[in-house]
Amino acid sequence: MSSGESKAQTRTAGVKPQPWRWDHPRVLVEHPDEEAGLAIASGLRFAGYAVAVCPGPRGLGQCPLTGAAGCVSVHDADLVVCSLGYERAEAREVLRELRTRYPHMPLVVEAPSDADAELSGLLDGCRRLEAPATPEQIVAAVQSVLAQAIEESPPAGA
Repeated sequence: MSSGESKAQTRTAGVKPQPWRWDHPRVLVEHPDEEAGLAIASGLRFAGYAVAVCPGPRGLGQCPLTGAAGCVSVHDADLVVCSLGYERAEAREVLRELRTRYPHMPLVVEAPSDADAELSGLLDGCRRLEAPATPEQIVAAVQSVLAQAIEESPPAGA
């Protein structure tokens, strides 16, 4: 192995991912459709938010939120946008875990208007948008929810 290869391996081994690079409100977008998730993320970034995108339980492997360790992206977010499609049990499990593990996390949830009783219960207290919502509708909802959260938060040092 050459000296250059050794240095490259050493540098790579020391890298620690930092998903939130900006000092702006952090929004996690959970969407199983990559193109739609990126469209939402683009609108949010244009509006000044730091954004991470997750495919939810349709991604590769188990959603870390439903595992014992939880999900660091959710833990570090200021708000989560959930657009997972709640006809599937796995998507409802993710929403249930969000509500249980992060009860004070502001949530914007895209859901059908004809939600059953179980889903309606999970959506209680969330900002709900009728599916399918446009990226512009989601950005407006995020802005409104975060503005409300700032108004309701106690002053620093209180």
